[in-house]
Amino acid sequence: MSDSKKIAVIVSDRQDEGLRMALGLTLEGDEISVFNLGSPIEMNDGNEMNVEALGEFDCLLYSVNEKDAAFTQINMHNMPAKLLEFNDVLSY
Repeated sequence: MSDSKKIAVIVSDRQDEGLRMALGLTLEGDEISVFNLGSPIEMNDGNEMNVEALGEFDCLLYSVNEKDAAFTQINMHNMPAKLLEFNDVLSY
């Protein structure tokens, strides 16, 4: 029996901290998904490394911004139904 959870991390203003937090949550073996609802992810060294690492941990990445190439596009209309799939939703 698995005690793993599905956790959604919503990133908006503090992108670097939100991505870092999502990456840290992978240590517990939970299923982590990241939702960027703010401006496109600034691809500085830290954010680029965190997005790459999240991908290596099979985290699902969603964004409302077409410019976020590493993310699956989602629109705000579909967000509420998608978030109902998760045990926990954390906003950062």
